Amino acid sequence: MLTAAATIVAATPTLASAKSQMGEDKVVLVDAFEGEQELRSWKAKPDPLKQYARAPLCNVNSEYLTPGIDGPCGPPNGTVQVPWCEGEAPVEPLWVRTRPTPTSDDWTLWQMRAGWACPDDLLPALTERDLRRLTIKPLTAHRQPAGTEALVNKALIVYAEPENRTFRTSLLGYGIDVEVYPVAYTWDFGDGAVLETDDPGAPYPSFDVAHTYSQELTATVILTTTWEGKYRVDEDPDREWRDIQGTAHTTTPFEPFDVIELRSTLVG
Repeated sequence: MLTAAATIVAATPTLASAKSQMGEDKVVLVDAFEGEQELRSWKAKPDPLKQYARAPLCNVNSEYLTPGIDGPCGPPNGTVQVPWCEGEAPVEPLWVRTRPTPTSDDWTLWQMRAGWACPDDLLPALTERDLRRLTIKPLTAHRQPAGTEALVNKALIVYAEPENRTFRTSLLGYGIDVEVYPVAYTWDFGDGAVLETDDPGAPYPSFDVAHTYSQELTATVILTTTWEGKYRVDEDPDREWRDIQGTAHTTTPFEPFDVIELRSTLVG
């Protein structure tokens, strides 16, 4: 955090307890993204009973929160912390005022709606829940031998074809690119054995990911792939890729096959 003079000051949620000049108990602040959503909605469909504006905060030590909208701020009388935004200019606080009728000049005083923020705070965050709503195509996977039978006490090789998946979607009116990629593989071999690995495996002669059955049975192998992802927002001027906090999963089932034991037979 960076401390600045009161001529460039910051509002934080701790200021929400300041009394307004209209006799209300509190100034209720929302977070930066919610405030930006309100501003966008108002710009898209202006409400004649309400106005929004961004402006710095004046009178830091005052009982009341006032902006530099209708005129410059007065002489500094305090300091607060301004967010450090990795070299980007912080976004000024958001203010709102209302009036009783569309033609009235009797506006209320400006009230702070959201404090200082960084540009990234105004962009939507793609969550794990959003990630899991995407229809991720399961990976293609293989086993060797690939026929209808496998042998007891002989290694069964399994492997997947790791591929990234890309999506074009939207979130709260923002255009978003998403890319997901496999990071872990869980193989259920159908006999109670489960192998978890970050290795997708490889075909013969590799035995990096393999399993040996100890008895005869009809088995079904199921691959569960764990995906992570990243996203970028169209309205981000930097077009920066951001990590999605969370994972998604897909399953790739194999056709059932018989695990058999070869027995030697003496012949005359």
